[in-house]
Amino acid sequence: MRPLPHLTRTSRPDSMAEIDRVAHEFADSLSTERIQAEIVRRLEQHCTTGADETGFEAVHVVDTTSGLPDQAEVQLAILHPRHLHDPADVHGSLADPVVTSAAAEQTLRLTSTRGAQPRRHRNAVIALAADAHHYPMLAAGVREFLAWSHVVTMAHALGLPDEAAHEALVWKDAAENDIGNLLPETYFWLLIPGQGSPDEPLALRVLTAEGASGTLAERAALTLRTEGELVTSRDDHAIRSDLDGPLTSRWRTGHVSVGELWELYTSLPYLPRLRDRSVLESGLVSAIADELDWQYQGFALADGYDQRKSSYLGLRLPGDDQPPEAMRETTLVVRPDRAVEQRHSDTARAALDRLRTIDHLDHEDPVPPLPRLAQGETLTPEALMAASRGLDDEGRPTGDRERSAG
Repeated sequence: MRPLPHLTRTSRPDSMAEIDRVAHEFADSLSTERIQAEIVRRLEQHCTTGADETGFEAVHVVDTTSGLPDQAEVQLAILHPRHLHDPADVHGSLADPVVTSAAAEQTLRLTSTRGAQPRRHRNAVIALAADAHHYPMLAAGVREFLAWSHVVTMAHALGLPDEAAHEALVWKDAAENDIGNLLPETYFWLLIPGQGSPDEPLALRVLTAEGASGTLAERAALTLRTEGELVTSRDDHAIRSDLDGPLTSRWRTGHVSVGELWELYTSLPYLPRLRDRSVLESGLVSAIADELDWQYQGFALADGYDQRKSSYLGLRLPGDDQPPEAMRETTLVVRPDRAVEQRHSDTARAALDRLRTIDHLDHEDPVPPLPRLAQGETLTPEALMAASRGLDDEGRPTGDRERSAG
């Protein structure tokens, strides 16, 4: 324990000496686990999410891998104080350093597993860790705060005068203020899992959280957005670039569903890390309004695919269609060449149907002529039926057009 500030005084009244003794003895009795539990309690106050969609979907203080849910939306794992990061803990070459600190190893475990099961959404995990060199000062500040808190609580039982109790409270508040400053000065390492390509092993990018104010989570989110590690907006051109690049094998079939595409973004660490599904859906919908050069930079959308007819249902092309009212799991992102081919086919088929309709109207009389009745005969249904089987007064067959032509 670092010396408590009050111990530097040379002369004190008996009551003041008593609170010094009580605080010092209690501080010495505090275990590492008790100090860490208080730090965790304070870290949980920094677990703020981004209500304005610029932060994290969830923030957790995490000790074991089972403590971090396996969810698709990006979440920040604030590591327990026992998992510290020291940037000096590396091995390998200067050109290709490998981080091996306790925090780095825990982050890689968090990314790969949840408890005994493989983690499904590996691209939705980012960790915030304490600096190994700053942590002792934070732990000492917490120890001091807990010691003075004990004195304040026990002031009446110890029979301390009001003056001594007030001084203990002053020291407690000072320690509280110190912790408020020390916490962001200690928890600033951002450990970001990722892969350069599908063939490369999982590695970490290390950043320092920036920002003069806000919670730990807010500072982390600001840095990650600035560095492009937390994507809160992605347009149709960028999504198309992903489809043509790392996802080209899935794109080669001609289409991919929104549900499958979102699953790929959340599970593959070599893809951009989208904050939540709304980021993907907004980018997909924007494609329908982006007509410029869309066959090379965009895509079409469809409601589904009819395997029997090899045809897309509810096909929508940029520029001439409205976006879907809602994006569903089964909504399809369609490759431009497939979409244009079907649109041309549909257009040609519709034109042919119109020609056949016009030709039918030109050559077919939709209303057959009425049969002629004998002169003076009353117009009744029976008379019409009889006349339709005979001849009119000019000797021509009565009935439909084909018989009259004969």
